[in-house]
Amino acid sequence: MKDQKGAVVIMEAAFVFPIMFIVIFVMIMACEAYFQYARVESACVQAAIKGAARCENPALETVQKNGQVPKGTTATHVYPYRYIFPGQTRQIAEKTAADLKKTVEGFDALAFRGMRPAKVHVQARPQTNIFVSSLTLDCSFEIELPIRMIFSGDAFVFKYDISVKESIGDPAEFVRNVSTVEDLLQSTELGKTILEAAGTIKQKLGTLARFIN
Repeated sequence: MKDQKGAVVIMEAAFVFPIMFIVIFVMIMACEAYFQYARVESACVQAAIKGAARCENPALETVQKNGQVPKGTTATHVYPYRYIFPGQTRQIAEKTAADLKKTVEGFDALAFRGMRPAKVHVQARPQTNIFVSSLTLDCSFEIELPIRMIFSGDAFVFKYDISVKESIGDPAEFVRNVSTVEDLLQSTELGKTILEAAGTIKQKLGTLARFIN
């Protein structure tokens, strides 16, 4: 009481301890939010890889479920010429997006109750070209922190957007598509006209035509 050191300790404890407690508490919540983001990002990467593999080989899903190569094509989605008719590839992409959304919505909170991915939206954007194809998965979600501002009913919300792009490569399907185009050109009058015009251009180009070919 003579040197007033006791009052200094009390004032320091009254101001510093609550602030440090709040800072550490918020840091722990931010760590959990980042952990949830890492879980969702990992799920998006795995889903994009699996989706691209299924676009390359539609029978892969059946093989993974049954553990063996199917004997017939009745129960297997072969989807021939899926790069020419992109609707079949979109079916695979939409199923991949639905599976990813179900996975993300199934993630539970860890340390703080309620801190789980909410308002999950997943969109699949397949690009099916004969030469270069890819599958892009876009996932957006929110994580709400269980705290409120003073004199306010609004909560802290972290909003995340994740986009993963995976290339699709299928040489066998590419060759099949090219063969189909060649057959169509040779079996139709319009195709024959195009081939004749291409042959004329090739003759005029000479050495350059061989290089292009």
